[in-house]
Amino acid sequence: MNAMDEKRTSLARGEGLPQPLLLEDPMEALAPTAQRLLAAAQRLLASGGFEALKLSSIAREAGESKASIGYHFGNKAGLVTALVDSLAHDANRSLMEDTGEQPRGAERIHALIDGETRIAADTEAFLSFFEVLPHALRDEDLRERVAALYDGYRDTVLRWLDAADPVANERLRPFAMLMIAIVDGLAIQHGLDPDGADVAAATDLWERLARPYLSAAGALERS
Repeated sequence: MNAMDEKRTSLARGEGLPQPLLLEDPMEALAPTAQRLLAAAQRLLASGGFEALKLSSIAREAGESKASIGYHFGNKAGLVTALVDSLAHDANRSLMEDTGEQPRGAERIHALIDGETRIAADTEAFLSFFEVLPHALRDEDLRERVAALYDGYRDTVLRWLDAADPVANERLRPFAMLMIAIVDGLAIQHGLDPDGADVAAATDLWERLARPYLSAAGALERS
């Protein structure tokens, strides 16, 4: 297990710092037993919602002992954190690949927003995430962990924008926050009204509005 994998695992156990999304699946950093537990939790969440995520049910679905959840994830909040991280990775995989192939500048910004458009329109992928989110807002332990994941997602957007130095990082962090808020908000509207909520039209407008700001911030200049 490399250093990044160790940090992801420690975050699921309530330790360490948030990390940006990676092309590598976070599940691959887990031991086989932990992978089976997480896959079982994904199936239960998809079929029965958050209420189905009982430790005994997860263990039974995975064919593992209940104690193994504590060993690999610390507690239920740790397992749910790893679950959210895995769901986010699955949703963002093609976006990360497509954006990473583009040169720094306008092409990369377009690939980023185009990828976010596909994510916001993928109602099925967002359903499981939105099952977890209300509980994260109410549960202090889970809220802190999911907030840390969001910090990692913001860092991912900043990495795509090549905001490497501290000044650029702070200047563009509000953009990263707004980018994530727009995607989550559009996903809600599209999930409620897939015919009436034109995600592509909204993100096209977002790109046109964002370009002047990003240009002034230096994110559209070629290195």
